[in-house]
Amino acid sequence: MNLKKKKILIISMTAGFGHIRAGEALLDFAKENLPDIALEHVDIINIDKSIEKYARVYDFLSKKFPFMWKIVYEYFPVFFTQKIAEYIGLFNNKIKRYISLKNPTAIIFTNATILPIFASYLKKISGKVKIGVVVTDYHAHPYYKFPYIDYYFVPNLQVGGQLEALGIKKEKIAITGIPINPRFYIKENIGELKLKYGINNNYPVVLFIASFKISRKDLLVLIEELLDFEPVINLIFIANGNDELYNVVKDNFTGRQRLLLVHWTYVMEEYMKISDAVISKSGGLTVSECLTLKKPLIIVNPIPGQEEYNAEFVKKNNFGKRVNHISEIAKILPTMISYPKNDQAASIEPDNPSKKIFQYF
Repeated sequence: MNLKKKKILIISMTAGFGHIRAGEALLDFAKENLPDIALEHVDIINIDKSIEKYARVYDFLSKKFPFMWKIVYEYFPVFFTQKIAEYIGLFNNKIKRYISLKNPTAIIFTNATILPIFASYLKKISGKVKIGVVVTDYHAHPYYKFPYIDYYFVPNLQVGGQLEALGIKKEKIAITGIPINPRFYIKENIGELKLKYGINNNYPVVLFIASFKISRKDLLVLIEELLDFEPVINLIFIANGNDELYNVVKDNFTGRQRLLLVHWTYVMEEYMKISDAVISKSGGLTVSECLTLKKPLIIVNPIPGQEEYNAEFVKKNNFGKRVNHISEIAKILPTMISYPKNDQAASIEPDNPSKKIFQYF
């Protein structure tokens, strides 16, 4: 592909970590494969710290009062929400100055929520600067409908059809998949990776990513069940940076055989590659990572709204199962460990989604 020198700005926001990870995936791919593109990835909060309070609203509702977030997601008037965000951006000179200074030839958003904040500027540059948005979930929300977007990059045909049903023109919709870290596409020696992490047996490996809401009591019960599980398994517990959950497991299970305890990791792909099943919630990036590596996903406590739609996608296409209570995990684990690694590949694009996205710029 013959690319002229271009300046592409990727804009995300820390409201759920998936949007940032999608932006980083695009950035990492471009660094390795597109040297002629000047690329920058920025969290909008780093442009203007005052925006952070709006990200905190999502985090607070989704974690502390998920039923309220479900109401907002499903029933709150889209027009009203967009206008609030647009009003926030109307008088935000920091954002306008930042983009004007960068003077990009294209802008890619990995978080649709923040689009109206840029509305006045995006309307002004529409037709001069290409604007794309990455849909990072397996569901298209009515909020995504904006007149000044050139491209919508979606995970699959189903989401593309949902956008069309919302009135978005078909020619604006590109079926690319959700961008994930390029390292997920690198083939590695699984035996050597296992030895790297101290796994020197042939027992199945279960990866537990503590990204979902769980009580201390339930966590202790679940870890004990998994360590006592028959047939025997290796358990990798990743606390996802949660100090409380990490310390609970550390204080109660240090020294137990076949348990690897990790506070935080920048190499999630290595842990997934050596795993036979993954326990997590159904964030759009996590689902895509599991599909890419053909790892069955056991979904626990998805956030109401977008993650419930992601969970339904996984369940409907037989890529994993959702449990309603942690007590169900041990019951379905034997099936999940021996899950057929079959036509899951048909659910994702064979090429790296980042590669497909950059072809439009």
